[in-house]
Amino acid sequence: MNAGPARFRTLLVPVDGSPLSDKALAAAIAFAQPLHAKVIALAVAEPYPESLAPVSEEFNDRAMARARGHVGQAERLLHEAGLTCDGYCVASYEPHREILDTARRLGSDAIFIGLHGGDPLGRFFFGSQAQKVLAYSPVPVMVLR
Repeated sequence: MNAGPARFRTLLVPVDGSPLSDKALAAAIAFAQPLHAKVIALAVAEPYPESLAPVSEEFNDRAMARARGHVGQAERLLHEAGLTCDGYCVASYEPHREILDTARRLGSDAIFIGLHGGDPLGRFFFGSQAQKVLAYSPVPVMVLR
């Protein structure tokens, strides 16, 4: 008994305005168009440490404004491509957890994400967000480089 090919109805794309994020969005658009899949654009703003409160509020406001801008740009591109889309902005110290939680909560069938290089010391201690998403995702992940 063959159930047929897997059906991708909802794709999640974390967006941050970087060239690799743009590449992941373009790949998701190309993948979603023939399937008429819905694409969810998610921007995760990383807040400033609360211990630096005088600086953190302004920083956090700017980070959320940038995140809204990234989602807005993604939504424009998705609408131009004729796709149904939703956009979300959240703040989190752990972007990979937000990406995974959003994928689960919204029923994403796949995640398209850019693999950021980051600095070697940061990758050594923290790993990349894309690597963490890839390691823990319950759905297929397309990693763009």
